[in-house]
Amino acid sequence: MERALTMRETGREQDAPLRAMLAGVPSVVRRLALLQLSMVVCCGLAAVLVATMAPRSDMLRQQLALQPQALTAPWVAEVHAFADRLHRGFGIRQDTALEFSEWILEASERQGFRPELIASLVLTESSFRKGARSVVGAIGPAQVRPQYWRRFCGTADLSDPAENIYCGAQVLALYRESCGDTICALRAYNVGPKSRRARAAQRYVAKIDARLSQLGHALVVEPLLKL
Repeated sequence: MERALTMRETGREQDAPLRAMLAGVPSVVRRLALLQLSMVVCCGLAAVLVATMAPRSDMLRQQLALQPQALTAPWVAEVHAFADRLHRGFGIRQDTALEFSEWILEASERQGFRPELIASLVLTESSFRKGARSVVGAIGPAQVRPQYWRRFCGTADLSDPAENIYCGAQVLALYRESCGDTICALRAYNVGPKSRRARAAQRYVAKIDARLSQLGHALVVEPLLKL
């Protein structure tokens, strides 16, 4: 207690010259001077705080930077591996294969198909051309018709290749659910579920089968379903 009082008295003695100097100054000027003094003190404290926390912030940034890399490393490896298979099996450019690989893997994973099937569908439909467009209005890598499937797929931009491929996988999954197997779903995807163009549908399935063979797969129903 005595020590605290002594410190107060010492502080008053140190502040006495400042108070004496400000005694003859108008009150408005005194307030401005005190405000400037407070700002200087606050800036000084902020600088000290930043200098103290900088090493911790740098360490935190380094930790956060490492986490996404650790989480996505297996996915990146899978994307690159499948892109290499597309490049070797279909003979498409490496950069094109890498770009499409992620879209195909994600769509097939979420809709329960083997990625080889979705890749074969994309090759058959558009030869991996993002801006492909048919005379009947089908667009994109999976040749989806926006007037029929935009609302079903829940997207307003089927010109985006990633959304287009995912929508194609959704449509194929819908047909698979309604008719019971993948071959039937492929036929419906090509000619429609109620079409009588059996020969056209058969040729389409044969093309998909040939594409799958290029990737080392055969068109058997069960292996194509991701269990």
